[in-house]
Amino acid sequence: MKNQLHFILAIGILLSVSSKAQNIADFVSVQPTTQGNTFVLPDSHVFQKLIEVGDPLTEGGTMPSNPDFTAYVPINGSSVNGYLSVNSEAAPGGVTVLDINFDVPSNLWVVSSSEAIDFSDVAGTVANCSGAVTSWGTVISCEEFVPPFLYDLNFDGYNDFGWNVEIDPATKTVIGKHFAMGNFAHENVAIHENNRTVYQGADSDPGYLYKFVADSAEDLSSGTLYVYTGSKSGAGTWVPLLNGTPTEANSTLAQSAAASATVFDGIEDVEIGPDGKVYFAVKGEALVYRFEDSDPLVGTTATMESFVGNNTYDIAHANGVTSATWGNGNDNLAFDGQGNLWVFQDGGENRIWVIGSDHTTGLPNVKLFGNAPGGSEPTGITFSPDYKFMFLSIMHPDVNNAGQTDIAGNTVDFNVGTTMVVALEGNLGETLSTVTIEESQPIIWPNPYLKSEALNVKGMMLETLKIFDVTGKLVSDLNFKGTTTRESIYLPNLKKGTYILKINDSQKFKLIVK
Repeated sequence: MKNQLHFILAIGILLSVSSKAQNIADFVSVQPTTQGNTFVLPDSHVFQKLIEVGDPLTEGGTMPSNPDFTAYVPINGSSVNGYLSVNSEAAPGGVTVLDINFDVPSNLWVVSSSEAIDFSDVAGTVANCSGAVTSWGTVISCEEFVPPFLYDLNFDGYNDFGWNVEIDPATKTVIGKHFAMGNFAHENVAIHENNRTVYQGADSDPGYLYKFVADSAEDLSSGTLYVYTGSKSGAGTWVPLLNGTPTEANSTLAQSAAASATVFDGIEDVEIGPDGKVYFAVKGEALVYRFEDSDPLVGTTATMESFVGNNTYDIAHANGVTSATWGNGNDNLAFDGQGNLWVFQDGGENRIWVIGSDHTTGLPNVKLFGNAPGGSEPTGITFSPDYKFMFLSIMHPDVNNAGQTDIAGNTVDFNVGTTMVVALEGNLGETLSTVTIEESQPIIWPNPYLKSEALNVKGMMLETLKIFDVTGKLVSDLNFKGTTTRESIYLPNLKKGTYILKINDSQKFKLIVK
């Protein structure tokens, strides 16, 4: 009976998604597997590479290693014109800003300029990890490294590293390091709509949860810093810390321990949900917590609870239902336009989970969007304002990963760090609905295609026919030497599914195999 219910659930999900694939979270889960050597994502979605480690920058230098937080900053609220700020979790650290825009004729993103931020005026940076896009158009880049002793080469009294750093992506300049927000291994910040309150966590063990309330809106250079003390499944309070002098700001972790602050095993990311609650990922506890703050502007109380993780979930996919263990390594978080929570993991199978807006611990709604390529973790994640496009990076992949073809036709080996954009197939790249068929272009039939039939191709002189699966993996490469304009081809080894045919390395078509 349980298997029948699983089958009915899977069919229901497939029919539901196929009838309304309009939002980026409309997809059928991929089948849970161990991490392979390609980027795995649903059949309904495609990706486009924007830049990879080692690529030359237009303003000099090359794209640095370990791309992490991938922050889309819209220009005048635009979903098709903005700045993409990419952190480098390396030593020295860095941030690279790409000027990007969506090209309507090609249905692809274009990088028009790329430039590294100069951090020399603030003693440089180390391990720029995650961060946040502010409502006032800047980016917070978080340093996930604190020296084991006072390291102060510029003699300003403050530790040189372990701060939140604010930059202006439009001018490619540094606004400053915000010492009042505390010195610890920063991963991420979440900024309240009041533009004063910021929630953040220490990615360490012991790690702690913090709240910072700025003295003035849109100015994070001064304010009150609090640390959370209390239950992980109930009420707690915010305890103020000293942060007015260099010595006080440098000692955030020591003050937190002295205050008997609640210990979390590595807080990776913090986000504020559409419900007003604050969600945060704890990598070592395999959990995403959430809490309700009684008053964001003052240090009063908060009520804490577990939200998702540390469990096994039934994942409905095209081939049935598989129970999958959540695993450790909860990392980047982001909410989409429908209130679903996306969770990237650094550890285990390095998965990308999507938690439905109606999810509860008693009635879970957990889907599996994909896996990062071998050896890598998925990082970054921000959305365009219309939530059609998701920007992310793939960090430190294996050098032996297999090549894939993105929706722009580029070969992406995923053997170095890569920054990309992901979207529903119809929102990114050429689709069959936008192709004008002319006599000079090939025509394929039947489509859908039965493996027992012959696939017919008519049009231009055939030279090559390449077949890719939906992940971009090349599954067949045929050569016809340009001798005919029509071929009857048998492809008995293709499994059921959707494929991309590339004819003569130019025209692309979608083929459905039944």
